[in-house]
Amino acid sequence: MIRLFSTLCLMVTLTICTINVPGIASASAKEAKPLKIAMILWRGETRVEDGFRAYFADRDIPVDLQIFDIGRDLERIPDIIAEIRKDPPDLVYTWGTGVTSRVAGKYDQVDPAQNITDLPVVFVMVSSPWKTSIAAPAGQTRPNVTGATHIAPLAAQIQAIRAYRPMTKLGVVYNSQEDNSISNVEDLQALGAEMGFEVLTAPLGQAEDPSPDDIGPAVSDLAKRGADILYIGPDNFIGTYRDVLTDAGFTNGLAAFSATELEVRDGQAMLGLVSRYELVGRLAASKVESILLDGVSPSDIPVETLERFSYLINFASARRLEMYPPLSLLDYAEIIK
Repeated sequence: MIRLFSTLCLMVTLTICTINVPGIASASAKEAKPLKIAMILWRGETRVEDGFRAYFADRDIPVDLQIFDIGRDLERIPDIIAEIRKDPPDLVYTWGTGVTSRVAGKYDQVDPAQNITDLPVVFVMVSSPWKTSIAAPAGQTRPNVTGATHIAPLAAQIQAIRAYRPMTKLGVVYNSQEDNSISNVEDLQALGAEMGFEVLTAPLGQAEDPSPDDIGPAVSDLAKRGADILYIGPDNFIGTYRDVLTDAGFTNGLAAFSATELEVRDGQAMLGLVSRYELVGRLAASKVESILLDGVSPSDIPVETLERFSYLINFASARRLEMYPPLSLLDYAEIIK
């Protein structure tokens, strides 16, 4: 147990970490015309964009952000790309796996007629950029694409769950039409064989588009199959209907763990090991600065995640389920009240 907590403490911090980036912008950069950045967003601006904006504000770097919100409708992207091409920005910023895949294409399936290939692209909130082929495999690069991912290593997530309570059966409700969700479940299943837990899956959307009405029965089924806890991975559908999932969990006596911040901080997931959204935005902004002000090629800028993560506990959910955290966790967890 001591070794487990030591490992977690190394993975987790509640202190805002410093991102290793180039120094403050030079006077000539400050006096230059604003950096023109087109932002293609999945569901409007989030705390990720707050961090992105703050990075440039802190450095007095002027930016002109053109916001394109697709409102969770990927079919709008071709029209947005056409609009961007009429008045090209300096760089394109994309949010999420679906958006980025449509805008930049996959590394081995790029179509210049449909994808942006002649402008730098910096992505955020892509949970598995290599497995979804947005990032090139090891030893290869993409000439115009880089970005910031946000998911803590899966082994650390499982350790975080087990630090709170025993777990041998992990229940996952997910959208089977999302590449990032499928990839995440496959990785969990492989890890389960190594770490001694079973992944109980409840895929939605196999015959038709998933419905929020399917979530409750799926959670009930997982409870009957002996799930110890619900796992919320990087899934846009489940993220949209997170309260439906956690409410069903409460009904069935199941807590929820989340790999992303929003479901704990603004939702009812009981715990999570997460990247702070603002810091993901700042990390992406540092890459934009390197490209547009320092002249570094995106191919020379690695796709990476933050080095530190936050352990969040939603105490209202813990109280509702009467699953209170071990006192040892309170030494480093952030309590959401």
